[in-house]
Amino acid sequence: MSGIHAKRECGGNCIIALITSDFAVYEKVVAELKSREMPFITLRVGEHIPANVDVVITTESEAGKIAWEGNRLVIYDDPVATVNQAILAEQKTEPSGAMVVGVDPGRRPGVAVLSGDMVIAVHQVSPTEVEPLVRRIVHDYRPASVIIRIGNGARLVTTQIINSLLHAGFKVELVDETGTTPHIGRDVHTSTVRDIIAAINIARIKGVPVGHEREVEPSKGEIRVIQEASRSRSEGRATIPRYLARQVARGELTIDEAIAMHKGAIKNGNGQNGHNGHDP
Repeated sequence: MSGIHAKRECGGNCIIALITSDFAVYEKVVAELKSREMPFITLRVGEHIPANVDVVITTESEAGKIAWEGNRLVIYDDPVATVNQAILAEQKTEPSGAMVVGVDPGRRPGVAVLSGDMVIAVHQVSPTEVEPLVRRIVHDYRPASVIIRIGNGARLVTTQIINSLLHAGFKVELVDETGTTPHIGRDVHTSTVRDIIAAINIARIKGVPVGHEREVEPSKGEIRVIQEASRSRSEGRATIPRYLARQVARGELTIDEAIAMHKGAIKNGNGQNGHNGHDP
């Protein structure tokens, strides 16, 4: 993609420099850079900055003391966010680069973060954690723009995630996810890999913009599945009634909240044993 990757003046040996006298910042950033296996050097304020340094990390109080011809300066925030920003700055030409987040919906959605063609982070979270995760990603990387592309499978989960993202003000595209889930060989023993790869593929497909929140009206079968899930989640002690299952389907409650409400109603004599799943 044009305009995404920088033309390197430092050739293929570009590195990040951490320049600070703050020992606490030094320890945290060095540990994070090492965990990402990023090439870096550490310098004191005033030391010569080598020509192959492409990004400098420093503190706000020390930034004005750094004499450097480069323009990719990252001010320390927290270790993860700071290193994320440094990596992103090292990978793109200008701070106006767009970011795409792909979401493979399901019981545990896969989430992939792309800058240009490069995958810079992957996650797997619950459906209710997708929107907070996207907010954290935006905080950590601070892209000029972000688009969330979500697959059109798992109707209820997809709608819940879309509504939460739109409500938070994000741009969302709905993607036809046909063919995005790869074949997983017998030697791969986790579905997480499949979900993550599907999320990466979804992120790379232009979808249809979603302009407004959607109504969620679960079918009887979908409500039944949620009721069965509540029984399994509570180890057979409670099956939430249909009206609570409907609220879970609409994203108004989590299944744990619905179970707690149902147990509370039974304890107070306002509900009934949930084993048959009928509305009280």
